[in-house]
Amino acid sequence: MAGCSSTPASSDKPGSNLVAAPVAPTSTPVLTSTAAVSLPIENYLLKNSEHAQMLYASKLLVKKCLARYGFDYAVDPAGQQALDPKGDGANMPRRYGIVDASFAARFGYHPSSDLTPRPLPSTPHMSEAEENVFLGDAPRADGSTPKVKEYKGQSVPAHGCAGEAQQKLGTGLQQRLAENINDASFHQSMANTRVTAVFKAWSGCMKQHGYQFDTPLDPLKAPISASPTTAEIEMATSDIACKQKTNLVGVWVAVETAMQNDLIGKNQEALTEMHRTAESTLKNSSKVISER
Repeated sequence: MAGCSSTPASSDKPGSNLVAAPVAPTSTPVLTSTAAVSLPIENYLLKNSEHAQMLYASKLLVKKCLARYGFDYAVDPAGQQALDPKGDGANMPRRYGIVDASFAARFGYHPSSDLTPRPLPSTPHMSEAEENVFLGDAPRADGSTPKVKEYKGQSVPAHGCAGEAQQKLGTGLQQRLAENINDASFHQSMANTRVTAVFKAWSGCMKQHGYQFDTPLDPLKAPISASPTTAEIEMATSDIACKQKTNLVGVWVAVETAMQNDLIGKNQEALTEMHRTAESTLKNSSKVISER
């Protein structure tokens, strides 16, 4: 779903306040789909294609750096393509569960073939020596911090080839504030009284159809077969009908929009700087890829 990170406590430090004020939207749209819906934080989230471009450029720079030390780091050209080009950082197609009636009638709770993310490219195995040059003196996953500053008489960049790549590209891939706001609004919205009320109404509607669920996210957790079954499609169709009857999507979108506007306002300075950093990193990434 939108994310699973916990919400940090409120702080006066710019860029760290992720607790939304109580909200009471003055207007609520009637929505039967999220196809034309855009949440405020999406203006700051990286598009999947942008993220893929930055990551691919970073790998190209790492490959060039490691080659100086005699290592052959394989980079898949397909890595510059977004794993899910039709998706988005806010996961709008399934953020509130399934929402498209025609989709549910065909696929139930299954993703359609054109929405199924391609598998991640395999990560090349690194020897210990190669990993030392890759990370340099950066902390390791186990918490250790080897003082790797030289390899076979050649100095190793600060934080290794990974650090060198970041220095050349910028920190666009490391900017997490927008993602944190995206996660925070999603999780906090589910405690909003308007949202809990519409959940209860949706749950009551589903019960009338013979299904017992507390929230519209619960059906997504149920086991599914390799392909959509008649029973699954019937349940998905009922799910959609109950969402439309209660205007669940419209209510949830209205609440999340208000929460995100509040959080964006509290973190505007940091978000603006993050956006500038991302644009700079994208520009540098484009140049690296064009010169490969």
